[in-house]
Amino acid sequence: MASIKKIYSFSNKRNIWRLIPSEYGYLVIEERDLKSKQVYFNCLKTEDGKVYFKDFQLEEKYWIGIENIYKNMIFFHKFRKPDMPGHRGIYVFDILSQKLIWQNDDLIFLLVKDDKIYAYQPTFEGRQYFLLDSITGEIIKDLNAELDEINKLREESIRNDFVNSFLFLKTFNPNEANSDVVEIISRSLADRKILGSIKWLKLYDYFMFSFNEENSNGTFSSYFKVFDIVKNKIVMNETLNSKSKNLVFESFFISGELLFLLVEKTKLVVYRIIQ
Repeated sequence: MASIKKIYSFSNKRNIWRLIPSEYGYLVIEERDLKSKQVYFNCLKTEDGKVYFKDFQLEEKYWIGIENIYKNMIFFHKFRKPDMPGHRGIYVFDILSQKLIWQNDDLIFLLVKDDKIYAYQPTFEGRQYFLLDSITGEIIKDLNAELDEINKLREESIRNDFVNSFLFLKTFNPNEANSDVVEIISRSLADRKILGSIKWLKLYDYFMFSFNEENSNGTFSSYFKVFDIVKNKIVMNETLNSKSKNLVFESFFISGELLFLLVEKTKLVVYRIIQ
């Protein structure tokens, strides 16, 4: 019989902007303060919540983001211009030593594989591609003659096994869902006034779903429920957001056997689901 158990939670009482699990066992939490224009990075051990570092900031306090996490390294980028999506630069931070080990202000990260970084530099003619050592940042060779191989590697990186371990939310459609899904949701939400779509997924004996309702003051609340198919009843009921100005949909996901819940946009709660 399956079981579900809370294993840890994390909160700095700041808005969690992005959660980045890594196949190497790290979970990086990006928090952004929109008023003060400050971004903070935190790193936990995904399995048990052990804190590697908290409140880390680079020299650039806001216009910075994460490209990838590879082994013990986090690859940061700056932006070409504030409020613009284009990336600029590669800044490599070692999680264990908690130091910036190298940087390149001119190149743009593409992907990392086998301890090598594939990067490029924009030119008037298009792009100039390079292969770099991930540890030192040293340019190993020019890659412009290998564009077909680069495109192949990009496609492989999108389809890797770690990405495939995620269960992505489905949108409930009574005309397309099977009868069991329709019956569970209809019975569980019979007296609720749902706004927007219902998001759901299933793992082992658990059927999980979230939905929104409007409050009397015009704000919205979102809820998360777990229905145990064997016990034929709701076994978990959580309020994810209360008094939100907007409908909230993407507040939970599953990676492997771990369930991640984002509560009030500022708190992460992680559960383990065991078959």
